Amino acid sequence: MVILGLILVLIAVAIGAALLLGTQTPEVSGQEVDIRLFDAVTINLNPLTLVIAGMLTMLLLWLGLVMIKAALTRKAKQRRLRKEQEAESKRRLAEQEAAHQQELRERERAIEDQRVSTEIARERAEVAERHDPTIDAPTERISTRDAARGAPADDATRPIARDGGPVDDATRPIRRDPRP
Repeated sequence: MVILGLILVLIAVAIGAALLLGTQTPEVSGQEVDIRLFDAVTINLNPLTLVIAGMLTMLLLWLGLVMIKAALTRKAKQRRLRKEQEAESKRRLAEQEAAHQQELRERERAIEDQRVSTEIARERAEVAERHDPTIDAPTERISTRDAARGAPADDATRPIARDGGPVDDATRPIRRDPRP
């Protein structure tokens, strides 16, 4: 658009210069006006045609300037829009980066909390093991060999229920043996 506008402006300037140079001769007062273009071409025009040619020249000049202005305005608008889009893109990127950093901090905080809670649980387990009286007590071994053969179990090795009576089922709590 700018180039086309410049071409129209140059054509208008050239025609205007030719009209001015051609009408400077003393024969202008007659019916016919001779317009000489660079001493190579001579055009005969009556005054009305000369006025119309002048108006067309001014129209071309005006049209060229309008086209130049429109093109420059459009380019400025595109630049402004591009800058706004770049600023918006940078803002969105900064927000995403901040959200990512926040998420990383939250993950690190959760991992640290988990590590601390695991460490506390480990310390509590160690303290509980040190103070557990059943760990140091010797465990009784129960022989099930005689019971498996059908022989009656010895009273010393027979399991006893909590209420003091005999245990009928084979399920009973297993105690840890401190011996390796």
